[in-house]
Amino acid sequence: MGVALGARQNAAIAGRHLAERRMEAIAVKPSMRGAATREALLNAAESLIADHGFRTPSHRMIAGEANTHVALVNYHFSSKGMLFEAAIERRASRLVNIWRAALSDVCAREARKVEDILRAWWQPFGDVDVELDRPWSNYLCVIARLASAPDGEAWHQRYFGSIDRDFQLALADVLPATHRDDVEAGFRYARSLFGEVLLYRCGKVGGTTRPRGFREDDIDRMIGYVASGMRGLSRSVAVAAD
Repeated sequence: MGVALGARQNAAIAGRHLAERRMEAIAVKPSMRGAATREALLNAAESLIADHGFRTPSHRMIAGEANTHVALVNYHFSSKGMLFEAAIERRASRLVNIWRAALSDVCAREARKVEDILRAWWQPFGDVDVELDRPWSNYLCVIARLASAPDGEAWHQRYFGSIDRDFQLALADVLPATHRDDVEAGFRYARSLFGEVLLYRCGKVGGTTRPRGFREDDIDRMIGYVASGMRGLSRSVAVAAD
């Protein structure tokens, strides 16, 4: 009798455990599928923005690229704009860390020039291997296109405003006679120009600032040209003060 009762109890416990495992499977599988769909939508948005900019990709284009239903764009991200911002946020810390390390190396030197600081900002764009790391190169092209997005400046300040200010402080340190507004403007112009060159290097459409006949070794010339302009602003301020 006791043996039979024990067997029934063990069978009941095993049945409960089986039911619990089934419930766990039911709960986990949709969540895993949801995470995979979310990641696919982020990848699709990143790739389409890199290729076409922020204005062209539609909900349907994004869903098609992600191989999922169009309704899932808003289901997972509420709106296309929020999906785009999530795509910017996803890899932002990696880019900020590269910038911060490059700037830290420059600022550790006893002697540094405007060119050194601008080259530190360009470093993640210059180091990217378009073929070997397509997701990262797509992300950098997304950042290069931020200026064309309706909310681009707000997004840039939200995720990169702090490191931007660090670069501007470093520039102000080597351009002590230049007004802060001029340093900020010069850095903003440099950012836009570098973004256009990156789009060209990645083979993306939409780069309009790159001069005809631009060559890879022109990047150092471009940095020198921008640095000379910023030093020119510094001299102009000094002359005006005299």
